[in-house]
Amino acid sequence: MKINFSRFLKKQNILLSLLILIGAYLRIPGVLGNYFAFTYDVGRDMLAVYDIVFLHKIPLVGAIFGGAPSAGIGIFYGPWWYYFLSLPYVLSFGNPQGVVLAMALIGIVTIFFGYLFGKRIGGNFLGLAFAALIAVSPILISLSSQIWNPNVSPIIVIFCLAIIYRIYSENKPKLRYYFILGFLIALVIDLEIVFGVLLAIGLILAVTVIKNKQIQFKSIISFFVGVFIIFSPRIIFELRHQFLMTTSLFKFLTTSGNSQSSNLIKNFANIIVMIFNQFNSTIALNNEILGIIIILFIVLTTMLFYKKASLINKQFIKTSLIVLFTFLTGLIFFHHDIFGYYLIGLPVFYLLLFCLSINLVIQNTKNYVIPGIIILVLFLINLNPVAIINNLGKSAWVGDASVYKNQLQVVDYIYGQARGKSFKEQVYTPPIYDYPYRYLFKWYGPNKYHYGPDNNSHLAFFILEPDLQYPSRLTDWLKFREKDGKIIKTETFKSGIIVQTRIH
Repeated sequence: MKINFSRFLKKQNILLSLLILIGAYLRIPGVLGNYFAFTYDVGRDMLAVYDIVFLHKIPLVGAIFGGAPSAGIGIFYGPWWYYFLSLPYVLSFGNPQGVVLAMALIGIVTIFFGYLFGKRIGGNFLGLAFAALIAVSPILISLSSQIWNPNVSPIIVIFCLAIIYRIYSENKPKLRYYFILGFLIALVIDLEIVFGVLLAIGLILAVTVIKNKQIQFKSIISFFVGVFIIFSPRIIFELRHQFLMTTSLFKFLTTSGNSQSSNLIKNFANIIVMIFNQFNSTIALNNEILGIIIILFIVLTTMLFYKKASLINKQFIKTSLIVLFTFLTGLIFFHHDIFGYYLIGLPVFYLLLFCLSINLVIQNTKNYVIPGIIILVLFLINLNPVAIINNLGKSAWVGDASVYKNQLQVVDYIYGQARGKSFKEQVYTPPIYDYPYRYLFKWYGPNKYHYGPDNNSHLAFFILEPDLQYPSRLTDWLKFREKDGKIIKTETFKSGIIVQTRIH
């Protein structure tokens, strides 16, 4: 068999490989060193996946919706996040490090798919530019370093855009494209409700406006079949629980939260600031002046060259703007607290708009030099090589009580102090829920030391995480338990965690 080596030595393939390697370098080290967050919601998810894998409990819903005005309101995320986690969980034998490695790999693969999508709509330069900015975008890098359901949204957004490209580029798009689009949009809603709903409205509106009368009834049916597959576990849950989520969601949307102002002008200003800050974190390394310059560049090039742009570029400029307008409008009238993860996938649209504006310059000037320099400068600014070099000589980062490595250190210390004897543990943590330690004493301890805590033991270890915001809560918690055994030893770790050894 003859191998065409020249195919693999094309400049774009070399550059893409380099971008993927750089993206991997920025995402992998923290995972390998266990310097990632293992917070209460991550611990909660790991416990849920443990039940799926070992107890074969298949959930119909996921965790409770965090944006609800009160706990137990009855709105839940979907279960597909838990289904997805089950695969890396099994492959890593329950190790959270293996699961967060899967998140990092998703972030790396996003670079590759970003290139493929960009190449489809604008050629190799647009593909490489899009991939380059995805590779070094600080906010996208941060999303790759934590086990959290909204963080996989960017790659699904790119998949949505790739399917929409197929719909835009064909006079009679195949029914499977609408099916896949419905499936993907519903999956985003399953992962993050507010972001998913607004994204769904924006993309559906964009496709409707651009395809107009070309959308057939059977295409709509195909779209909703895709939606139905993702929502089917929730539908079963609703039928079993007298439409609990439907009723709760209606109440949530029709009642106002206490902290969100009803002043639309103030809400508009707050949303603009949030979007601008996220834009800067995506492409300008949080430099406000640079962020304003980039936004002006996008606006001016779009105004000057839009009419001469290719049809597909026009369509995706419209799509991006419609989605951004949908989020802006929807969140203005949102009567509850607005969290940053409600905008979780918008960085894809910021980068796409910027790369499309660069492509407009190329199409109208036939000059690749200046656009290439602009991309290179932004790439280096966001890569921040000076900071990387400076960090090479520094000692290992310790982090706080939420860092997985620090929690493992505490568990190892407790088993070392117990010396094979039975013990029980009590945890104080500011979020109240001690899911991370529940998981570690359920999985890590028994796997490494071959036994777990015993609530009937006279030996107890009190794990105390610092409560920097409300230190009096820890004081009150300890006061309530001051007669719960005699303190024979206290150990303070660099992370701020304190472990008290007590004997009853």
